[in-house]
This record gives sequence, structure tokens and C-alpha cells, in this order.
Amino acid sequence: MPAAKMGFNRVLDDLARRQLHLDFEFGTASEKYEPVRSIGAGAFGIVCEAEETTSEGTVTKVAIKKIGHASATPTLARRTLREIRVLRHVQHDNIVSIRDIFRTRGPLGINVYLVMDLMEFSLHQVIHGCSNELDDYLIRRFLYQLLMGLRYLHTAGIAHRDLKPSNLLVNSDCTLRIADFGMAKLAMKDHIDEVDEHCFYMTQHVATLPYRAPELLYVMPEHSTAVDMWAVGCIFAEMILRRELFPGRSVSGQIKIILTMLGAPSQKILDEIRCERTRRLIENFGDHAQRPWAEIMYCREREVTN
Repeated sequence: MPAAKMGFNRVLDDLARRQLHLDFEFGTASEKYEPVRSIGAGAFGIVCEAEETTSEGTVTKVAIKKIGHASATPTLARRTLREIRVLRHVQHDNIVSIRDIFRTRGPLGINVYLVMDLMEFSLHQVIHGCSNELDDYLIRRFLYQLLMGLRYLHTAGIAHRDLKPSNLLVNSDCTLRIADFGMAKLAMKDHIDEVDEHCFYMTQHVATLPYRAPELLYVMPEHSTAVDMWAVGCIFAEMILRRELFPGRSVSGQIKIILTMLGAPSQKILDEIRCERTRRLIENFGDHAQRPWAEIMYCREREVTN
């Protein structure tokens, strides 16, 4: 390799290290945690791999999620509090476990850091990073673990509300854990006061739209843990097809894709939609019959569509 290129690469590595330490300034916790590399970023946080050094000198690799400026707005504060509440009170093999929480003060408010067990990949990386289709055994194993984790959450009255492949973490031993509980909700029925927040979230964070249930897209006043089961079906289909089942990029586009594939909702459902604009969009789209699942979900085993 030419000397100039090697020198430039060293400069890039140095810049990356500096940015890492700027992003993850642990304050007094820096005696215990040392950032190693960035491993992920989303709309509400960034994640790094770090080394945790115990008082005995033992070093363990962990993942640290930084929620920047967590107190800057009521929405961010609620989201952060939700995630901490859920992670502190749940314990299951298929749900990420929280090891520690600490905070630092930033220019726009408090930065919150969640220390969790390090996982190797996201399910999104597994699905879309392989050149070959996923083995049937792998699909079954991942789906089973996802359902076991959800069964635990739903039994506790918790709905995740933001399931997608990038929020499902896996290891090379095929262990799967559910992560990112910032949109989780307890006892979801009768929480009509959250309609405005749903509107904001649905319109601003379109990356999660392919996994959003119709009752969330329609901004219906009541929804249950069933919204997670819709997402499970979308994730299951994506593992088989290696593409999103409902690849919408806007609220209206997502609704149209679902109507085209699954048909128009009943009049009873239309009457329950509080958003006049959404109701008109559905009515103007016309009546569509549901496409056969065998046509939508071409796959290797017929029983998958049953």
C-alpha cells in the first residue's frame, strides 16, 4: 500500500477515535467503561461497543446506548423513561438485559447511557447481509424466540410497538433478543390521550412504517398487543422473502400498499378511525379484494401460508 494512502488511513482512524470519544463522554463512569467502536445509530440514540472493567480488574465487552439530550423535550423524556422502566422490570432470555444506567450533563440536557449485554448482529444484518436465503431452521428458531419474548412481555401487559429486524439482536449461536423499548406501553387500552404522539411518530419516523399495524397507521384510539403480532408477521415474511412485505415510505403510501394486498377495511373499522384525512384516503382508494397469500408469500413450504 502506498505510504500516502497508509498515512491517510491513519488520519481517518484517528478522526474516528476522536469522534467516538466525543460521542461517548462517560464522565465519572469513564473509570469503568471505555468505548471501543460505534456499532449502531437510530433516530433516538447511538450505540457503541465498550469494555467494562470491574474493581477486580476483569474486562467484559458490553453495549452502551446513549440517548442524547434525553430531557430536552417531553417526547424524548417520556421515551427514555419508558425504556428504562421496561428494562429494569423485565427478565427473559429473549429480551436484552440492562446491566447499568448512568448519565452526564450535555449542552441541551441530560444524556442517559444504558449499559447492556453485547450482541453480535441485528436480525436486519442477518437477513440482508447474507448472499443466500435464510435456512428454514434458522427462520423457525428466530421466530420461536421472538414469540417467546413477546409472550413474556404481553403476559406482563407490555406492548413493544416498534418491532423490526434492526431492533432484534442475535448472536452467532442463534440466540435472539428483543431490544429498544422506547415506544413500549403498559396497559394500552383507554390511553386515548396518546393519539397526538402517534401522529408525530408515524409521520416523522418513516423507517419503521413497514412494520406498523393498521390501527396505528389509522390513528385509532384503542390498540392492543396485537400491534406487535402484526409486526411479527411482517418480520417473518421478510426473513423468507428477504425484502419488506409492505415497503411503504410515507403514511399514505403504507396504507395504500396494505389496502392493495389485504383489501379494504370494513365499514365498522372505518367508523372507528378518528382522523378524517385518513378515513377519506381509504374511502377514495376504492374497494379492493384481498390477494391470495400464496401469491404474496411465495415460499419453499406450503404450510407457511396457512
